Amino acid sequence: MEANELGLFIATLRKEKQITQAELAKRLNVTDKAVSRWERGLGFPDINTLEPLADSLGISLSELMKCARNYEANKSSDDSDIGILASIDIAKSQRNKMIKKILLSFSCTIIGLCVVLYAVYLFINGTWSMIFHGNDGATTAFISGKIGVLPPIIMMGVGSVVLFIGVYTLIHLLNNDK
Repeated sequence: MEANELGLFIATLRKEKQITQAELAKRLNVTDKAVSRWERGLGFPDINTLEPLADSLGISLSELMKCARNYEANKSSDDSDIGILASIDIAKSQRNKMIKKILLSFSCTIIGLCVVLYAVYLFINGTWSMIFHGNDGATTAFISGKIGVLPPIIMMGVGSVVLFIGVYTLIHLLNNDK
């Protein structure tokens, strides 16, 4: 399926139905610029909009994918629509899983970086302090102390491992996505 061929097919069907680009865009919850890009062959509709696009144009999903009308109503068209819908569902679930994995790796990277930076801060400063406020508002306790070398080193090690895991999985996921 070529972008130009699909765009011409969408434009032809839209004009046959006497629908403007803005009306079609509103039905699909996209911008009219997106519809214009499709019709000019500059891009493809998102996988989530294929089924609503086919419904809006009054054709089956297989006809949309083939960029041709099927004037013979037969059962194979319905079967291919079911196959295409199943493929779309699989693609959606795979994309959602990939997004979750990327967010998890990004979170690991950020948490690891924060732990490493805090460990560096503790190592340089060598002290810690906390302020506790009482329930009555007037009572406040200030506690401070000296930190040895071991806790920041342990934090640095743990943070470095988490940071490495996050960066490694991000790079791995983004390279496999191509």
